[in-house]
Amino acid sequence: MMKPYDFIVISGLDGVGKGTIEKELVALETSRGKKVFNTVEFSVHHGRLPTMEEFAPYDVLLTAEPTRSGIGRVIREEIIAKNGRNYSSETQIQLYSLDRLVQLSSLVIPALKSGKRIIQSRCFAETLNYQLLEALKEGRDAQKIRERVLAHEGNVLELKYSPTLLIIPTINNVDELMRRIEARKADGKDDNCVFENPEFQRSLKPLFEDSWLKNLFESSGSIVRYLDAGISVEETRRQAREIYAEVFPTLLQKVVT
Repeated sequence: MMKPYDFIVISGLDGVGKGTIEKELVALETSRGKKVFNTVEFSVHHGRLPTMEEFAPYDVLLTAEPTRSGIGRVIREEIIAKNGRNYSSETQIQLYSLDRLVQLSSLVIPALKSGKRIIQSRCFAETLNYQLLEALKEGRDAQKIRERVLAHEGNVLELKYSPTLLIIPTINNVDELMRRIEARKADGKDDNCVFENPEFQRSLKPLFEDSWLKNLFESSGSIVRYLDAGISVEETRRQAREIYAEVFPTLLQKVVT
């Protein structure tokens, strides 16, 4: 049974091509005459999430985690920034969950209930993987960390409103991944993030490809699709279009009851 809303999430390694997939899906929507609202750009310019009145005229919303305002901004600019200060995995888990809870409650769920389609970069799959690795470095038990993540209010709510479609782009060569990240920095997009290093990304790769993650989302009703993002940009776009057409063959807008 398809979920009564259209919530598309793209999750994966840093630099793997999530932005390329997002742009392709947006292009598909605009080609259908749909109006797209970029909530990320809005937050960068206004320092807050948009209200329902502000996004009401639009058909599709772009969102991302962590957000670019409030708690999400603190996460990006302080908690995971390369600043010489180290914050525990527990602090990260709590803040990501709280940022998620705010965005879900004030933006994502109201938008889904009003019939908007949402395309989002990242979700609590990242917390399950990124903060799990951080916890393992601290000597903590993997299963207990996963249970801890799944018990946090924001993550519980996101699993309740889990994606209709979760796209996980993968890549075989992590060195190529780091080359992409460095090229992105050269173009002026430097996230100054502690996670953007080869060792960490190599450790993350099997976690995103683990059947445990896939089974978790499928058990909540999500459709999970993997995409080989290591071939070429055009092939990444082609696969994204193919997956989108498979899951939404009629691209009908549904309303949450």
